[in-house]
Amino acid sequence: MPPMLQRALPVVAHPDRIGCAALAVILVTMLFPAADAGAVLANQNKRGLRAFTIEGVLRLQEEDIDLGTAALILSREWGTTQTLHSYRRKIDDMAEAIQKKIKDKNLPTDYRALPVINEYLFDEMGFSTVETADDPEDLFLHIVLNRKRGYCLSLSILYLAIAERLGLPMYGVVVPGHFFVRYDDGRQQYNIETTSKGAFAEDQYYLDKFKPPKRPQSLYMKNLTRRQTLGCFFNNLGNSYTQVGDFDQGFAALERAVQLAPQLGEAHTNLGNMYLRRQMNRQAVAEYEQALALLGQDAITFNNMGTAYLQMKDYRKAESCFKTALSIDADSIDAYRNLALTYQAQGLTEKAIAQLNTAIAIKPQESASYLLLAQFYRQADNTEEAVKQYEIALTFDPGLIEARMGLATIYLNRNEVELALSAFQTVLAWSPNYAQAYFGMAQAYHALGETDLEIGAYQQTLALDPQMTAALQNLGNVWMAAKQYEQAATLYSQALETDPGNAALHYNLGVAMAHQGQHEQAIASFTKAITLEPTNAAAYNGLAISCYRIEQYDQSYVYACKAKSLGFEVQDVLLQKRH
Repeated sequence: MPPMLQRALPVVAHPDRIGCAALAVILVTMLFPAADAGAVLANQNKRGLRAFTIEGVLRLQEEDIDLGTAALILSREWGTTQTLHSYRRKIDDMAEAIQKKIKDKNLPTDYRALPVINEYLFDEMGFSTVETADDPEDLFLHIVLNRKRGYCLSLSILYLAIAERLGLPMYGVVVPGHFFVRYDDGRQQYNIETTSKGAFAEDQYYLDKFKPPKRPQSLYMKNLTRRQTLGCFFNNLGNSYTQVGDFDQGFAALERAVQLAPQLGEAHTNLGNMYLRRQMNRQAVAEYEQALALLGQDAITFNNMGTAYLQMKDYRKAESCFKTALSIDADSIDAYRNLALTYQAQGLTEKAIAQLNTAIAIKPQESASYLLLAQFYRQADNTEEAVKQYEIALTFDPGLIEARMGLATIYLNRNEVELALSAFQTVLAWSPNYAQAYFGMAQAYHALGETDLEIGAYQQTLALDPQMTAALQNLGNVWMAAKQYEQAATLYSQALETDPGNAALHYNLGVAMAHQGQHEQAIASFTKAITLEPTNAAAYNGLAISCYRIEQYDQSYVYACKAKSLGFEVQDVLLQKRH
């Protein structure tokens, strides 16, 4: 059973809307002498505008980086239907429209221009905040421009891209789980909520709501450099690639996030999670330790670090991490479940069950706790209680395939074949492409003596999972019983391509080859089986028979004696020496 892994919160949470309309109105109505605001954008000569790769962007000096261009390069790598230049032109057009409005209002291009930007972006253009940040595409600037929507980080990137074209001193700012924009010219400072139509918020709002750790080495609540802002973007980019199953790209993005923003705790946590996924547990622990140095006492990070120690079978440290997570967050269901797994791995079933019962008491409707409890009871051979827990799990989550498969497997193991067959069919009703369910059905048909249906079920299994060793081996066995030795040998050979260390498969292949009279090949297979399993008496007997068939009588006698000494019933003719 894999440990329960909770990914650290990505920088995607949204604040409640902030009621700062009065301040915004005051700023709008203040008039100043006209500033020298021509049609030329402030970033027109930036070297960053000529960058075409993210590597090229990162080779630039800090002041030469153009955030809009960098974000669009990453959009292009994700996949866009238009060119980088067409999207950048849209941003330039927006900046020029805002620049004209600032000039028309006789405002200088400083903090007093902020309400103009907000009115243009959120009222006139209609940019809005997504309800939830669960669509990975909402991170990307081209999607924000196309859909006119985004979440805290992606809307902030657009705001910053416009600000750098207007020459405004604006910076990204990060707190745990959130990102916003700050105007700071050294005299005036305003925090701007892009998820609240550009409303202003005091620092105290973020300190109260997001509780950033007060660690001098962290970058929370500080004005970010462009590289650090891109580091935050890469952190979320890693999560976006992970969401769509591109783990290699996700891993690379998170490595880049840590390089660009080494003081960002979430980036270390997320990179640690990627190491954990790859079972690179020591590297995962190192990243989690970095995250804790920046985040302080963080229950999620302690939980994930405990998972790494659990995978390393360092149960003492794993237990310590999970207990620390629970001391920080006494309602952490994942920590209770992982602590249960730690005890179960040590054979402490009663303590494991006690932890799961605590988790159930806290959240009685979470099916995962009942599922794990059922698995513990199965391991303890208490199938009645296991069935009960599986059934409870299914009352809360009828589509929980693991629970339905668990029930079906118990029925099959108890030789309640009709019940097992029905349960496997129910699994397929919920998940039609679940190869393990077809495999279970094949075993049920075998128990019922329905060979044709058994073969069909194995063939459906292999259509979905062509490399499932057990299905290849079992179907080979069916063909062996039908004396279709060539078909059987083909299946055993296919299985050995993915499981070359399987002694039983080498033995079976040897038997199939011997039945076809190909004794040299049979001898090679039997010999491989014995190399992998030196006490394989049946393989020694197979060697004796094949050697006898090709008139290697001395070798046959030696192998036959060895098979007999291992308890195998050997034909008398093989135990007779020939001179």
